[in-house]
Amino acid sequence: MEYSDEYLREVLTERVKRHLKSVTDSSGLPPGQDSLARITGNWLEKRRLFEEQTRLLDMETPPRVELEDPRGMIFLTYSGSIISLGRDGGQGRRFEYASIELRSDVPGLVKGDGVTLEEAVTVDSPARFSSSPIERSSDVLLIAVCPSEVSPSEEEKRIHEATVFLTNGFIKLNRTLTIPDDSIGHFTVRNMVAYLARRHELPQTFVRRIVDDYLTMVEAGTLMGETVPVGSLGRLRLSKRPAQKARVGRNPATGEEITIPAQPERFMPRMSFSARFKERSASVPLPESDEQTR
Repeated sequence: MEYSDEYLREVLTERVKRHLKSVTDSSGLPPGQDSLARITGNWLEKRRLFEEQTRLLDMETPPRVELEDPRGMIFLTYSGSIISLGRDGGQGRRFEYASIELRSDVPGLVKGDGVTLEEAVTVDSPARFSSSPIERSSDVLLIAVCPSEVSPSEEEKRIHEATVFLTNGFIKLNRTLTIPDDSIGHFTVRNMVAYLARRHELPQTFVRRIVDDYLTMVEAGTLMGETVPVGSLGRLRLSKRPAQKARVGRNPATGEEITIPAQPERFMPRMSFSARFKERSASVPLPESDEQTR
């Protein structure tokens, strides 16, 4: 993605540039400006992803949250880690820290309960915690919170969704630093099972059985004529396709004229995508060649 000079001047402060130089030096990439440019592009994409995901979930990004603010929140740190805190219900908060290393398909996750903030959290300063497996974060780059009128249950849902999305998005971005785009395989069943197992502290074999059983139920329900919901993505169903006569067409690879045989009337699977998924799909940036400069 291309960024305007004005935007780059705003976000790439001298402090950020020093940080990116230190990350490049310890990344294992060849020394030099090319590696620094790749690390900088990776950092900018993570920031963009955080800003866009929290905006899509109608979250605010204040420069500071006060100690007495009970709302749940998400932090993006300078080092590219994600910290999510649940709402403070009087007995502390749910805590999750995701460290996304450059060459890993599964994040390093640290979780805890009953965690409290020691002080207000401010951008460009570390966040400090009590009764937590991690007492201090690296400096906070961005903060996201839900508006005050959002219900606690909806707030928890948005924070959970943003955390999962960003954690996996950052892993995919990291892999582009060392692996060509066309060979990225982060979203395989194996890797997704490993992520879910670590996130929920369950054996991978158990999680794999659950995933397989879920997919089998979706398939069975569809084949039995049901309209089966697939989470927030939409609904799967069978649709009757009319019989088709034999016809002449062309091989899309060679342009050669071919005969397409007749087909009897039959059922075909159809996916009806939800309005929410369509809206979020439309927000995905176009490739650089099609995109306006930010």
